[in-house]
Amino acid sequence: MFSGTSKARGERSWLRSRHWLSRGLSAVAVASIAAGALVFDALTPEMISVGILYVALVLLGFWFPEPKATLALAVLATLLAIVGHWITIPDNTPEWQGWLNRALAVGTIWLAAAFVWRIRFLENELQLKIELIDSLSREINHRVGNHLQLVASILRLQAAENCSEESRRVLELAASRVATIGSINRKLYIAEPQQSIDSKSFVTALVKDVHAALADPERIQITVSAQCAELSSAKAAALGALLVELLNNALKHAFADGMKGRLAVSFTVLENQHVLELEDDGVGFDQGKDSDGFGRRSVSNLARAMGGSLTCQPARQSKTRPGTRWRVEIPA
Repeated sequence: MFSGTSKARGERSWLRSRHWLSRGLSAVAVASIAAGALVFDALTPEMISVGILYVALVLLGFWFPEPKATLALAVLATLLAIVGHWITIPDNTPEWQGWLNRALAVGTIWLAAAFVWRIRFLENELQLKIELIDSLSREINHRVGNHLQLVASILRLQAAENCSEESRRVLELAASRVATIGSINRKLYIAEPQQSIDSKSFVTALVKDVHAALADPERIQITVSAQCAELSSAKAAALGALLVELLNNALKHAFADGMKGRLAVSFTVLENQHVLELEDDGVGFDQGKDSDGFGRRSVSNLARAMGGSLTCQPARQSKTRPGTRWRVEIPA
């Protein structure tokens, strides 16, 4: 039903191997505690209880992959408690009190076993539900990406049929944004649930998608220089939205009236921060006119939401085409 089914099986295998002790060490721990309990029983009088060692044996069930291992440990501890009565040092304790102590120890063993088994059973159920939610979430993301691509296609068709140049340009820009957001969803869908996303491939592929979505890709040349860093899905989504908004702002404002130009995108990994820069050789950024625009507000809000800062300045000394350099600094 879901494409993540085989991945979910792999996650369950990871769950079974993530416990504190491996199978071999778990067996050694069981043997050590069992032997220690018998030795302690053999070296102490009947009146000294060794129930804590038998309970510790049951608690090792937390380190075994299957909950039913706890029941096997409880059976083993019960047998050892009974055997211990015959090997302990005799004292003045009446026989019936000795057996009563052993019966109480066995009761404690099975109470602990029920506790451990229940926790392990609920843990496995919870993990299965988490895997199901992950599969559903990934499937929904995939479908959302497909629907966004459909919306983008409809917007492009509407732009092609529109007579107004301004309306056509607005519709094409909207289609580009929708298509790119859909592309982000697809890329995050492909990634494994616990897998980090490589910034270099992510940024490069995203810029390539934006460039391909342009009505005239040959008019604008875009270069990318990105270093490798591991990004979480949430951070990659925010970074992708920020980059798309910067690219669309540059394409909208920097190259007016069909002029040709160049865009350079760079992603640099520093010791405790990531730096995203976008530079164009367009007409420049009019602070008085564009500082309160929707695009500028969107970029500022996205940068602030990521705990970063945004700066904007001319890229070069030129009266006709000073260009614009956007710099976003994000905590690593």
